[in-house]
Amino acid sequence: MFDLVSGNSMIQLMDHSLTLASQRQTLIASNLANIDTPGYRTRDFSFEGALQAALSEDAGQQSPTSLARTNPLHLQGTASSTLPATTDPVRPDSERNDGNDVSLDRENMLMARTQMAYQNASNFMQLELRKMYFLIRESVAH
Repeated sequence: MFDLVSGNSMIQLMDHSLTLASQRQTLIASNLANIDTPGYRTRDFSFEGALQAALSEDAGQQSPTSLARTNPLHLQGTASSTLPATTDPVRPDSERNDGNDVSLDRENMLMARTQMAYQNASNFMQLELRKMYFLIRESVAH
């Protein structure tokens, strides 16, 4: 049987984008939750860098933490729940006397950007799946 979903590079790209956007939203929410914690340092990762690393990993070889495919119909996934490595250190605009460097404005801006990236990836994935549905429906009708 031909696997339409896991062989589609657009769906794979959007899957990686959705996963990374979700991880980044979690990280930003953690930063915001610790806005009043003395000594807390802002954590972040480069969304673009992590996406490029995930794509080059897929192109090269399978990840050592990838899940076993026990059925050819299973989608590829990874068991990694860790965040991508921080590629660019966060340089805070200011730091309070208690050592906390979380900026509400910066985190809100990053959350809005990340939400847009998630929504765009979701929309592109839906379009691609609709195309596949249309092709399947048309081939069954003929």
